[in-house]
Amino acid sequence: MDNPLLSLDPEDAMRRIEDWKARADAAAANALAASERLQALTATASDDNGTVTITVDADGTMTKIELSHRVQKQSAHFTEDAVMEVYRKAQEKLTEAAKEVVADSVGSGSATGRALMAGYERRLERLDEPGER
Repeated sequence: MDNPLLSLDPEDAMRRIEDWKARADAAAANALAASERLQALTATASDDNGTVTITVDADGTMTKIELSHRVQKQSAHFTEDAVMEVYRKAQEKLTEAAKEVVADSVGSGSATGRALMAGYERRLERLDEPGER
């Protein structure tokens, strides 16, 4: 296979190499920015009546839970179910926010975007495995 750079004059070859390097540098900067934005994400969700509110960090780990005074008037089982439901809802919101970050920064269809989301989703899946909480 012929090397297209060999058929160019040296100045054109250097320009193409510089253009390629500039695109590679921009792609690397975008990937780094996306990664940093992903690490800074948080998400908060509440149940429909505002009894339980949960915030998760970028790893999907619960960082804050707020229980309204209404929990005193309901069964512990109901509150437990609400906490788990809201926790999952917060993680789903986190995943959606991550998808937006990736789409806005590197493109969700790009190889970089797919790799970033695959890694992100693997981290969240580990939270659902027994013994990982």
